[in-house]
Amino acid sequence: MRRATTLISALALLLLAGCSGGLISGGKTVPPVDVTQLPPMRVESFSIVVPETLTVSEENSYKPKADIVWRGDPYGPRYAQVKAIFEAGIRDGVKDLSGSVPVNLHIVVQRFHSQTQKVRYTFGGQYEIEYDLQVSDARSGAILIPAYRVYAIEDAPGGSDAIVADDEGRTEKADNIALIAASIRTQLTGVEWSPVPPPEG
Repeated sequence: MRRATTLISALALLLLAGCSGGLISGGKTVPPVDVTQLPPMRVESFSIVVPETLTVSEENSYKPKADIVWRGDPYGPRYAQVKAIFEAGIRDGVKDLSGSVPVNLHIVVQRFHSQTQKVRYTFGGQYEIEYDLQVSDARSGAILIPAYRVYAIEDAPGGSDAIVADDEGRTEKADNIALIAASIRTQLTGVEWSPVPPPEG
């Protein structure tokens, strides 16, 4: 076990030496390590931090200037609500990863823009999520993928499409959970993955 962990750590360091992190290519995040060259992973645990230094807006405008814009839950503790959405999304995205390397994830939310009422019931817009991701070996604590910024962006329905989606249970919350799930799955495997958002019941 110790030898395997050492080899994995060494491979990660080797890959780091030739790569830069936190880049954007074609609208997609490029990790600082080529995960397709690492042994497959399984997630043992994850931690999510939503810093209370992030700004929150309840303004019903087209594009509030804030880090957190969320209307998919009743008015309340937005930091806690965003954390719960991330927890659900990460669980969904990693639940059936069964690789040989156990890892821990550390996630720090940097931006969570959903839709205001004005946007959702007119032209729609986008869901825009940013978070920092770090991956470490669950046995040794060695950092396999150092922290880098992940960008998850997706078109969001508007007008009559949004009304139909809400009626069918494909709410803003379901969409954002699915977006986070797809994002984390892709970051850990290097393979594009698009789950179908389950209806909220």
